[in-house]
This record gives sequence, structure tokens and C-alpha cells, in this order.
Amino acid sequence: MPYRNPSKKVAQVRIAGKDRKGIIATATAFLYKEGCNIEDIDQRLLDDYLTMNMLVDYSDLASPLPQFINKLKKAALTVGCEAEFNPLESKKIKNVALLVSKESHCLLNLLGDMKKKQIKGQPVVIIGNHPDLKSIAEKNKIPFYYVAAEKKKLHEARVLKILEKFQPDLIVLARYMQILSPEFVFRHEGKIINIHPSLLPAFPGPRPYHQAFNKGVEVIGVTAHFVTTDLDEGPIITQDCARIDKTKDTVDTFIAKGRNLEAKVLSRAVKLFVDDRLALRRGKVIDNKKLKLLLERTQQFYKE
Repeated sequence: MPYRNPSKKVAQVRIAGKDRKGIIATATAFLYKEGCNIEDIDQRLLDDYLTMNMLVDYSDLASPLPQFINKLKKAALTVGCEAEFNPLESKKIKNVALLVSKESHCLLNLLGDMKKKQIKGQPVVIIGNHPDLKSIAEKNKIPFYYVAAEKKKLHEARVLKILEKFQPDLIVLARYMQILSPEFVFRHEGKIINIHPSLLPAFPGPRPYHQAFNKGVEVIGVTAHFVTTDLDEGPIITQDCARIDKTKDTVDTFIAKGRNLEAKVLSRAVKLFVDDRLALRRGKVIDNKKLKLLLERTQQFYKE
């Protein structure tokens, strides 16, 4: 194995748009011409919408980085696509969009952790399908948009327009009680984190705590995962659990324990994302830091 410089510059490049001839050829040819090396590529097609996620070594760019990124976006536009370029281990503070409904516990915990700099993210917008949490946004001086959810297509179109305006690096569903369409998910694949109140894949769908309580479980769990087109079945980021006392716990105490876990686990997942610790590879979450350490040790072994 040849020795590779562990200090090389690596980025995640994402191309997404309506499928047509020439998308893959255009993207790969452009990256080659600009001096990039594609180390990994994962492409998916849903109906007629294509997403490409690539791990790219850009250590030897032919152009200055800002110019390269601009040219990448223009090249993607020639085939009707959008392009994103995200350097790994970037020092840039990530912009975070928060989608909410009526429950505030996850939102409050996230905003608190960001304010204390425990999570190095910047909340740029809060979007709610109910107006209930507007006061929290106003108190924290964050733009709040209430988008009624009566008509799903219209609702999503308005949400997408808001997201396009604020250009978030991450979209967090902080107990957002609305199922996203496949097209919405594909547009932002790998950038949407959700929380589910069970140790997935158990108890998917609505009222998971009631399902778990009725089954008599002894351990209650919470899962943070990337959102995919399969409901509550996305790649798992992190999980946690708490024990249940069947002689003392009621549905109410059960739910209270679960909400504490939800807030903690969601914040942990967001922190991992903004710290550039997470990467999606063929439907599985990979810890970038652990992967880099392993690569460095392997490279050092072969160098010696």
C-alpha cells in the first residue's frame, strides 16, 4: 500500500437533481480536470431524482478554493443539479435549521447547548408547523416561520424555499411531527437528523412510549438517526437508554424519562455532526475521527 499523507485535504461533495444523461460523467470529469481524486462514491436514484455523495481529495486543486467551489456549482447547473462542497474537519461554524411542532424539550436543550458553546452550531432559523414555539424563537432572536401543514405539497414547498434562503448545513427535526416526502429527503440527504423515542427498529411510528409501556419493556431507549425515505429506519447515529421500574413507573413517568433521553441524544447527535465526526457511507454512519486515526496508524505502519 502506498503511503498517503494524513494531512491531505478531504471533502464531501454532493450532487443532486433530476436524473438525466451526463450527470455522473460531468461531475467526475470536472473533478478530475480540477486536480481532485475521488476516493469514494455512492449514488442513489429514487423515481427520477439522483443523488451522488463523494469523498474527494482536493489537496492539489488547479484553482483557488473559492473559485473551484463556484465552478463546481456552475458545472452542476449545466446538468440541472445542485452541488455542495463540505471540507472535513472544517473550522467553519455550521448553520443549523430547526424544524419543530409543539413539544419544546429538544429545542430548548439544543439552544441551551449552542448558547453555552457545547455545540458549535449557529441556529439560523426555526420552522414550525404549529405556532406554539414562536416565543422561544423570539426570546433567542432567531427567525421563526410558521408554515401550516394542511396541504403537504404546499407546506413542503414553502419549507424548502425558507431553507434555500438560509442555506443550513444541518436540518434538525426537534420533535417535528410531520413526515417528509422522498423528494424533500433526497434534496437534503445526509443533512437531516431526527430523534425517535425507541431503540430502533423497535416501536416505529406514532405513540412509541405507549407501545413500549403496553409491551412491558424494562428498558426505554431513544435513537438519533439520519432521515431517509423509510420512516424511522435511517442510519443510526447514537442511542441511549434508561431502566424502567414496573412497580413504580406509569405512562407519565415513562414519557418524562423518554423526553429527557430525547433531548440528550439529539444534542449528542447534532454535536457529532457539527464537529465533522459523521459520514454516510452506503447507508451506514461512519465516525470520521476514528476512521482517520485508523488510516494514520495504517499509513505509519506501511511507511516504516
